[in-house]
Amino acid sequence: MAKNKIIGFLQSISYTVASNILSLIISTVTVLIVPKLVGVEAYGYYQLYAFYISYVGVSYLGWCDGIYLRIGGKYYKDLDKPLYSTQFWLLGFFELVVYSVIFGISCFVSADANRHFVVICTCVVAIAMCLRWFITFILQATARIKEYAIVTISERIIFVALVMGLMIAGYRDFYLIVIADVIAKFISLSIGVIYCRDLVFGNKLLPVKSVVGEIYKNMSAGIKLMMASLCSMLIIGVIRFCVQSHWDIATFGKVSLTLSLSNMVMTAINAIAVVIYPMLRRTGDDKLPTIYAVMRVMLMGLIFGGIIFYYPAQKLLGLWLPQYAESLRYAAILLPICAYESKMSMLINTYFKTLRLENTLMKCNMAALAVSVVCSVISVFVLDSVTMAIISILISLVFRGVLSEIILSRHIEINVYKDILLELAMTVAFITCNWFFGFAGMLTYAGCYALYLLAKKNDLKQTFEFIKSMR
Repeated sequence: MAKNKIIGFLQSISYTVASNILSLIISTVTVLIVPKLVGVEAYGYYQLYAFYISYVGVSYLGWCDGIYLRIGGKYYKDLDKPLYSTQFWLLGFFELVVYSVIFGISCFVSADANRHFVVICTCVVAIAMCLRWFITFILQATARIKEYAIVTISERIIFVALVMGLMIAGYRDFYLIVIADVIAKFISLSIGVIYCRDLVFGNKLLPVKSVVGEIYKNMSAGIKLMMASLCSMLIIGVIRFCVQSHWDIATFGKVSLTLSLSNMVMTAINAIAVVIYPMLRRTGDDKLPTIYAVMRVMLMGLIFGGIIFYYPAQKLLGLWLPQYAESLRYAAILLPICAYESKMSMLINTYFKTLRLENTLMKCNMAALAVSVVCSVISVFVLDSVTMAIISILISLVFRGVLSEIILSRHIEINVYKDILLELAMTVAFITCNWFFGFAGMLTYAGCYALYLLAKKNDLKQTFEFIKSMR
């Protein structure tokens, strides 16, 4: 039985990693090709659209998050299909009302035609995104990882195919790129509906009053997780908002490109969190500390090793995107956040959800958001420095990661203080070496990484022994 679970887990990981590696390749093409062809200002408006749609999940008020938390670890075949079918259609109606109101307000508020277009497209695509989240949360929670991976990656494949077609045809208008994204998200939703057609269709809808109690339970359970997610996004979002309000749209686009590069590095790693959550919900509490320690060692070792190649990558990207050469240098500050954000997404968030400590997760994110607000105001409006704004992102996310892990370690009874200090030292070493010393800095950091592996040799040995024992 244990062997079957391990095989199932590895299969699930293979689906998510494969889909996210493909997504990483597609994102790389998008990040490298689109800004080169459309121009700095147009790319800035596209990034503004991407910035807006990252917050549309707030509108469902924790509804989908609550479903994810409450059914995590269950099997899809055991779900009450009429109950979830009714909620799916009610969610669609609810979102239609919400975004119709936002659309109406935007018609009177926005004077900039480009920004007005961005808001309209955000309102249209938000409905599809919320309904797709309803489906993908159910697929994740019930460990239908293969279907989840296909729904997720289909959007990226369709989007990049449409964009490349537009580029080849000679179109450079950011309007068409945004419309391509809207189309891709609606098609992705359609694929999700097909996979869950027995849940979405073919069920007699229940009376609204009979599901109100269930909706309230889902929202009550999910609102804290949603707030935690919102605060998490706002940690960077506040800084991005300050940048776009204080400087021009071109500067906003350049900063956003740097963040996009960091997000690309995290894509494949974060995918594993999708598999881990339902697995942990089906795992005994006594095994949680061991699993955490093993995965932590593997994750941090891979990330700190992978970012050694920042310097040659930065030089190559600078040759390809010379108009972004200055902003690409900021990756020397931002790349270390991959370690903290990946650990947060893959391990800490997942463990907080498994232990049903979403209230604690929310408080950690709120504390980090407060740090972000203070740092943003000082760096942007007082110091008037883009560099300090980038550093503010690093400070806020490192603070959030350290605080969250210390609190989690007390719940699962493990000692992480030595590892936290070691990782902070590696972060400082990476930034110092690559910001000031170039190629020599890369070699120096590689030496620091060798010392890191030496300091972690016992943990690495225990990790390999644990993996071998799973065979």
